[in-house]
Amino acid sequence: MTAATIWGMTKAELYEQIESMTDEEAAEVKLIFAPDWPSKATSIEEIRKRTGTKPMSPEDFDRHFGSLPTDGEG
Repeated sequence: MTAATIWGMTKAELYEQIESMTDEEAAEVKLIFAPDWPSKATSIEEIRKRTGTKPMSPEDFDRHFGSLPTDGEG
């Protein structure tokens, strides 16, 4: 099963999507109605303000996760 994010879908398109699902797929669906998403309250900047965190430096990242392989870019 795949995850999908639906932006700006009409009601007709939503009904079509629902009708195309199997009963098993429909049983796994979690629908969230969020008309003002993404909201400022859930931005990474606001979350960092509330929790007092900051982005990791490349050195902190490597110390925490170890060196990760790259795709050769950057």
